[in-house]
Amino acid sequence: MKTKKNLFIWIFIFIFLSTYSLNSIQKKKISFFLIKKINVEGLLNVNSYDLESALEEFYGKNLIFLNREKFNEIGSKFSFIKEIKIKKIYPSTLNIIVKENKPLGILIEKDKKILLLENGNEILNFKLNPKKSLLFVKGEGARKKFHKFYKILETTNFEIELIQELNHFDVNRWDIVLKNSKVVKLPTDRFKRSIEKFISIYDKDNFRNFKIFDFRINGQLILE
Repeated sequence: MKTKKNLFIWIFIFIFLSTYSLNSIQKKKISFFLIKKINVEGLLNVNSYDLESALEEFYGKNLIFLNREKFNEIGSKFSFIKEIKIKKIYPSTLNIIVKENKPLGILIEKDKKILLLENGNEILNFKLNPKKSLLFVKGEGARKKFHKFYKILETTNFEIELIQELNHFDVNRWDIVLKNSKVVKLPTDRFKRSIEKFISIYDKDNFRNFKIFDFRINGQLILE
């Protein structure tokens, strides 16, 4: 029944579009397929009230002639929104599917906590839903260097959820502090190799009792 109903709708639309020249004046006169209901899916951290308020302008608009670019403009006003997709449910419903930017960490800068998102956006006053334990990012220059370093961690398949904090030093190097108090001290260059070495050994029996893995001297690993 649903297939037949949809087929009838599309046949009707085809006949209508084949019969009339739809200029801007005629569009205003069309009184069917007007939006009466808008459903929003995928919200976690986006303020639902603010987004729904921004979408109010679409009530009463025609489903056929929706301007998809307008939804991109709305999405760009929300730091958490990565992508907005729309699905038309005839005769009068619009489904909005939101994909959010993933929170990566919390930058500690002086007395401020700043949420760092995967697309590079930053949010000063934030609430996460559901509440999530994110790594902390600290140190001189950390703000500029974080996203590049995070991508390197991902390429090495480092278990991000094990990290308590990342500390950046003005000599252009990082310390990785794990939740189990182990510390990985990286060199200033070629540190990807050091990360991969740490991943390969840190949970082996011979290394489990060590708390500090110091790779700062090229070609050496100092354990404490």
